[in-house]
Amino acid sequence: MFKTGLSILLTVAAFVPPGNEQTRRGRRAATEKCPDERSYTGKYRNFAYGFSIVIPAGLKGYWNSARCVHDEKHGCVCMGDHGRFIPLSEDANIEAYVGYQMEPDLSLIDLENADIQYLKNHEGIEQVRVAGSRWFRLGRLHARRFVVRFVEKKREVVREHIIALHGGVE
Repeated sequence: MFKTGLSILLTVAAFVPPGNEQTRRGRRAATEKCPDERSYTGKYRNFAYGFSIVIPAGLKGYWNSARCVHDEKHGCVCMGDHGRFIPLSEDANIEAYVGYQMEPDLSLIDLENADIQYLKNHEGIEQVRVAGSRWFRLGRLHARRFVVRFVEKKREVVREHIIALHGGVE
């Protein structure tokens, strides 16, 4: 179903006459917000990295890549779409983030250990401890889920990570 949705999107784009595309692009640049200025609800599909999530009812998702640049000539120019940031409250959130695996020889456990080590070495973070770690399935992928507790700015923080790898994408 995911691939069908992508091919339909590409087919529709192919039937737009060239003159109309320029006009649409110009109007979009002048009137529509860049993706980093919008909020998102419902099903979110990331075609670049091949995953989707559902933003729970009553919540909104926001762009979590670098800010876009908007100018009169080119319209909205953005870095690749890496996922969504979903606030739950003032001090809790869900972040669905994906990127290319920078070191292809690292295993899921290596990546888990690197995330934990990063927290232990990060200035201002103290008392880092792993509260739990386990294997599970994320769709068809083997994944690692781990919970880390630490103190930052005199507040206890609980962070749950899920890491999966597929074709060079983390």
